[in-house]
Amino acid sequence: MNSSENSSFPNIYLSHFELYVDNVASMEDFYTRYLGFVVTDRGKGENAMIFLSRNPDEHHQLVLNPRKSHKPIESPVDHISFRIDSMANLRVFYQSLLSSSTRFQTVSHGTTWSIYFRDPDGNRLELFTDTPWYVSQPCRFEVDFNLSDQELFEFTEHKIKNLPGFTEIKNWQQSHVQTVNAKSVK
Repeated sequence: MNSSENSSFPNIYLSHFELYVDNVASMEDFYTRYLGFVVTDRGKGENAMIFLSRNPDEHHQLVLNPRKSHKPIESPVDHISFRIDSMANLRVFYQSLLSSSTRFQTVSHGTTWSIYFRDPDGNRLELFTDTPWYVSQPCRFEVDFNLSDQELFEFTEHKIKNLPGFTEIKNWQQSHVQTVNAKSVK
């Protein structure tokens, strides 16, 4: 398939992930207790699939599927990202994870403030909220979520303002829309 055929596809939006898990009960407990997911459906039997969501518009954002065979050394998924609508709401998850035994890291990619951690089965997750900026990627540096919003804002802007591509996100979005539209016309 060439690039002009590719540009005729409509946009797609991420709906959910399905994870093979070793201990479905511990995974359900983790996602419901520490991340606030709700079980929306469950298969039949002790080791049945479990469907979870935090979005009322999505039946499931995550499916836990009990592993039927041997466990690979690493998850086939690098990480699964969940967008959070505000820093205030991201801090709710930060506080929840502080109360767990889960190790995590708080970072910024210049474009986001993120929390990276692993669930009990070793799958790497990212919870993030957007910053008001764009900066060329990759970009990653540690941040302290104990800073106030204003301090975190100033710290992040200071770290990225001289990096390639730095601009307000609205400028990047306008440019991105123009690029996508130009490719769609071809």
